[in-house]
Amino acid sequence: MANSEELFEVSTKFSMFIKGISHEWNKRGYKLNITQFKLLYKLEKDGPQKVSELAQAIYITPAAVTGVTDQLLAEEYVKKERSSIDRRVVDITITSKGKAAIEEILKDQEKLMHMHFRKLSEEDIQHLKRIFTILNSNI
Repeated sequence: MANSEELFEVSTKFSMFIKGISHEWNKRGYKLNITQFKLLYKLEKDGPQKVSELAQAIYITPAAVTGVTDQLLAEEYVKKERSSIDRRVVDITITSKGKAAIEEILKDQEKLMHMHFRKLSEEDIQHLKRIFTILNSNI
């Protein structure tokens, strides 16, 4: 295993990369912040979700999901629906307006992601996916 100094350097470089992506996101002036986008993207990809499922999927607390969904509800990007199986359960569902917002951002982000990752081979990208899957499973 790598020594602590090397691990700190990897962590620092990764943090710088994420900050750079976040900075670029903010510069682009999207209607959604990155957390709102992640939540909508998850709903678009996997369908209706409970607050607890969304919290686990995007690594924020259920209380934070409630705050984000309240913002998205106000803008009509999502809606809340009672589960047909258990009326005590509320599912968060993406609306057509939310889908349109995701689609618009994804078109722009595709170009940006290609710019960020253009120097990596397909094999390197697959290694990163594998590595981050392993690291995220420990969080």
